[in-house]
Amino acid sequence: MNNCMQNNTNYNYKKGIDELKKASVSFPNGSGVYKFIGVYNEPLYVGKAKNLKKRISSYLDENRQTRRIKTLISLTDSLSFIKTPNEIDSLILENNLIKQLKPRFNIRLMDDKSFPYISISKSSLWPRIRKYRGQQNKKDVYFGPFANVNVVDQVLHQLERAFLLRSCSDNFFNSRKRPCILYQIKRCSAPCTDLINSHQYTKLVNQAINFLKGKNKTIKQDLVSQMQLESSKENFETAASLRDRVKAISKISFEKYSDLNSDEDFDIIFYHKKYEQTFVQVFFFRGGKNLGNKDFFLSDNDTEEVSVVMTQFLIFFYKNNNPPKEILVNFSLDQIKIITSIISKKADNLVTIRNPQRGKKLELIKMVKENVQSNLNNHKMNDQNTLKLIKKRLNLSNFPYKIEVYDNSHLNGTNPIGSMIVYQNLNFAKSHYKKFNIKNKSNKTNDDYFMMKQVLQRRFDFSSEWKKDLPSLIIIDGGKGQLNIALKVLEEKEIFNIDVISIAKGKNRSKDTEKIYNSKGEINFKENEKELFLLQRLRDEAHRFAVASQKIRRNIGYKNSLFDNIDGIGKKLKTSLLSYFGSIDNIKSASLSDLKKTPGVGEQMAKKIYREFNKIV
Repeated sequence: MNNCMQNNTNYNYKKGIDELKKASVSFPNGSGVYKFIGVYNEPLYVGKAKNLKKRISSYLDENRQTRRIKTLISLTDSLSFIKTPNEIDSLILENNLIKQLKPRFNIRLMDDKSFPYISISKSSLWPRIRKYRGQQNKKDVYFGPFANVNVVDQVLHQLERAFLLRSCSDNFFNSRKRPCILYQIKRCSAPCTDLINSHQYTKLVNQAINFLKGKNKTIKQDLVSQMQLESSKENFETAASLRDRVKAISKISFEKYSDLNSDEDFDIIFYHKKYEQTFVQVFFFRGGKNLGNKDFFLSDNDTEEVSVVMTQFLIFFYKNNNPPKEILVNFSLDQIKIITSIISKKADNLVTIRNPQRGKKLELIKMVKENVQSNLNNHKMNDQNTLKLIKKRLNLSNFPYKIEVYDNSHLNGTNPIGSMIVYQNLNFAKSHYKKFNIKNKSNKTNDDYFMMKQVLQRRFDFSSEWKKDLPSLIIIDGGKGQLNIALKVLEEKEIFNIDVISIAKGKNRSKDTEKIYNSKGEINFKENEKELFLLQRLRDEAHRFAVASQKIRRNIGYKNSLFDNIDGIGKKLKTSLLSYFGSIDNIKSASLSDLKKTPGVGEQMAKKIYREFNKIV
């Protein structure tokens, strides 16, 4: 039984108060971590304290008991503690336990995936430029973090054009015998085939690094001068190449706050609360340039004060992301020295956290405040209000802070796939999307009930850590049948605290006649209601992802089957062919002479491949 996954619905405030009174007597003085535990031994809340006895006793003060704290107390069956040597250890332990246990009354943070950087691998003989997440080493150069992954892709595209650095993997680079397509479209200088020497390539690498760091403001003008010189010599092809590089550099722009008059690295963490919703916005500034911002909606939380919530946020956030030398905030922290000590260990240098009260940094804080207020007044707040209406209209037992939407896709029964999308913190959490390749003997099915059942059984088998983070609402693309399948799977798994609805298209698959079902029957919406629009938007995103995922699976199957009619081609040879030619289309159109040059392909195999794709008997 997945007891720890359930929410107890039997509230007993007196029982909770009795347990608090016992703990206030038995808990020791000194620092540590405490846990509120429910009737199924599930963790409800994890907190840390400078003095455990005093902290637990404070919950008995009725004047400090908000609605949420009273709910927490009412669900509590017992309390436990872990003593720590000092406050730093208690903060670290609290952070680890919250991440591991995901208690329902602690703040639910954003996607904990780290933000992307642009990396230039100076540790490599032929440095590579690429998008990078993960542990950084001191030999390579990193520029970022970027708040928007699409911006990184756009900047990388232009950097390749501007500085002609390789972006391919080492395996691909080492296997090349001739330049790939990136050389032909002028996005690489082809060091893999010695079309540029080491000295020239190093010069391009240093130019790119200086450009990203803003240390060399003459790069563009130097290229323009070279272009004009080559043009005067009538070396028009070289001049055209230089012109393209100038254009690429011109397209790369980062907003520079000249009034800072510095090249400082810092983040701004801005806290705001409105309509019972905690909102945090993070701005990244590197070299005085604004690399974008990311906003996070935390789950409704009034269990703790601002200082406690934001302490947890800062430690969570910088555990996954490299901190700059300075972090600017708009709130006060009770244990700022301890927090900076923990964060500084991640940075390997001293990090300063401060709340500016005057000067240019305060002006930036005010700018962020305007940005936050603007966001709160746009579609996010509208979506939150709409979710409140949906909760009321569908009589949901939970506020739908996290929604999972499921859909299936296949092509005439082939390559069946199930998909799950996630809508959390008023955003589509695309890094949490999941694909489920449907497993059966024939790898072919068009049975929607069978597919839906398998997907949900695998989703709720709790075999992976991510599966323990349950949604508050499940939306199924389908009618009563699919809904009943979902309800039955959850009942078998003994999960009773998740709301489930389904959306079925009406006649001729028209949105105007769509029907919404829950366990009690059909819920009627008018066709112009915003609640229905949001539900349709969620379902449409699930359908888009399902179709796209099925297409990818179909294409993979197509690539694998292209060689099925050719005896003697194994996985290793397929990989060699794709590495050498870069694509299936290039293999199909290759000459017999080129096929012979592929590593591992002899004359006889080259003839077989050529005959297959050119229909020669």
